[in-house]
Amino acid sequence: MNAGAGPRHFEFHPTKPYAYLVEELTGRVSVFQYEEGKLTMLQNTSAHPISYQGAYGSADIHVSPDGRFLYCSNRGDANSIAIFSINQETGMLQIAGFQPTLGVHPRNFSFDPTGNFLLVANRDSDEIVIFKVDKQTGMLEDSKKRIKVSKPVCLKWITK
Repeated sequence: MNAGAGPRHFEFHPTKPYAYLVEELTGRVSVFQYEEGKLTMLQNTSAHPISYQGAYGSADIHVSPDGRFLYCSNRGDANSIAIFSINQETGMLQIAGFQPTLGVHPRNFSFDPTGNFLLVANRDSDEIVIFKVDKQTGMLEDSKKRIKVSKPVCLKWITK
């Protein structure tokens, strides 16, 4: 990575030979192909709109359970989730949209075990916001449900 990029989190595609890295300090996402333990960069793209002028602070990255979409949380001034569609043949990303997190300083986020919901831990607004996931478009819709908790930074699921 380039000096000063701030590589933060890394995520493998669930079924394809691709991996994704979010850069905290530049607000960018890198796409890699991996083969026999070697990573080859294929793409480096912004997790912010082209017109974005605020402070960066990207935090977390996850591929949807079905492998069709990639999501990145943006802190700084953005307070958003970037949503990318993943080309299943090349692993490359195309921006699908941006969803405000409806809170301040989104850190970790997580899909529920069904993949129907995405929960975002907004640290500085003391709540977890629950979004419905449209599995066809990847877009998020506010469920209007919140979990009040002081300074949430990490979400984990307990399953049987």
